[in-house]
Amino acid sequence: MQFSTKAARIIFTATTLVLLALAFILYLQVKDLIVSYNQINGTTVIKLKMEQALSNIRDAETAQRGFLLTNDSVFLQPYTGAYEKTKSLLSEIRELTADNADQQQSLNALFTLTELRFRTFNTVIEQYNLPGISGETKKSHLLKGQSSLDSIFYHAQNIVTIEDDLLKQREDIKNRHSFLAPFYAFLLIVTALAILIFSYDKIIQQLNRSKKLLSRLRELNSTLRQKNHELELYNKELDSFTYIASHDLKEPLRKIMTFSAMIEESEYPDFSDRNKLHFQRIQHAARRMQNLLDDLLMYSHTSKTSIDFQKVDLNTILEEVEENLAEEIKDHEVEIKSEKLPVVKGLPFQLKQLFENLITNSIKYKQDHLKPAIEIESTLLDRKDIKTRFFKKSNKYYRIIFKDNGSGFEQSYADKVFQLFQRIHNGNQKGTGIGLTICKKIVQNHNGFIRAVSEVNKGTRFEIYLPYT
Repeated sequence: MQFSTKAARIIFTATTLVLLALAFILYLQVKDLIVSYNQINGTTVIKLKMEQALSNIRDAETAQRGFLLTNDSVFLQPYTGAYEKTKSLLSEIRELTADNADQQQSLNALFTLTELRFRTFNTVIEQYNLPGISGETKKSHLLKGQSSLDSIFYHAQNIVTIEDDLLKQREDIKNRHSFLAPFYAFLLIVTALAILIFSYDKIIQQLNRSKKLLSRLRELNSTLRQKNHELELYNKELDSFTYIASHDLKEPLRKIMTFSAMIEESEYPDFSDRNKLHFQRIQHAARRMQNLLDDLLMYSHTSKTSIDFQKVDLNTILEEVEENLAEEIKDHEVEIKSEKLPVVKGLPFQLKQLFENLITNSIKYKQDHLKPAIEIESTLLDRKDIKTRFFKKSNKYYRIIFKDNGSGFEQSYADKVFQLFQRIHNGNQKGTGIGLTICKKIVQNHNGFIRAVSEVNKGTRFEIYLPYT
């Protein structure tokens, strides 16, 4: 199965998007997995710091209790600095739970209770040795301390419980991402390998196809060399034909016309009417043969293209053609109207022959009751704006139109008029059937295109497309 360039682009774009999508999903899964691990670690840190804070409060409580029971200041050593440590730990927990309103509320209460408890510690310790403190008062202080400690533990437990719930949720999220991240990584690897194998297979197929095409190209080059050799032989035969047409055929024809003229001068008045008619037909046939040989020679010359193009002003070409055809134009009262014509690259003598043949063609096939009128116009067109179908090498073309009011022909003959020796006016033997063929060959030599649009008794329009210089 072969893919077009468009299909290959679509497949490449689609596979690239698939790989990018899988890579992006994998990135999100890994990112969420890292976030889950950080959140779990954060929960663990909060619980650990809360445990440390409660431990400090317990140590302070134990120190106070030991001091109250023994009156020994040695028991107060754990109490020293306990408040600052506990406050610092609670502040860190506050920062870690800044995005949780419930935790902040519990921490506010815990801060208040902790500060109140440590103030109570100080008051009890300071009042312990005052005169008049009874055992009942000491016992009351111990009971109040226990009640305050229970409140602290209650709020601390709320914080730990919330963190446990969050930990469970985060564990679930972590477990899900722990499964999805490797899954998408595996999917990405499998997809990349599949695309790699597919691409490798297509590359191998393309290489094999290229080898076959290269082999076919060698065969075609060999055939082309053979055809070129045959073409060289054909050109030599054409040169031989041109020589024969120029010399061997024209020489006896010239003698026929010469002796006919001599007979016409001396013997023609004595001919019978029938013989005069026969003699006129002989002269007419000789002139037609002369014209045919001249056109064949012209066609053989136009078939030999040249790459030495030069800038040619078509306005100058038209002026030269009108000078050459001045007598014919005057005799038939031909009216030629022309717009400003462009400058093109080409061969002056061939373009001159093109204009001359088209104008002569319009004069030959004029309508008997109308004076010949020829209009010539030109337009510069972009390739995309040209509706006529032909192989276009240039981005812009000059469209040159020759339009006449002659007898015209049916549009179905539009291609036939450019074929060699083809005449569509069977009752009118004015042409040799080569003039428009020469026009087509000249236009082709200039990398252009010519077409005819016509209608019987309504004239003909020849459209010529020449590359923009």
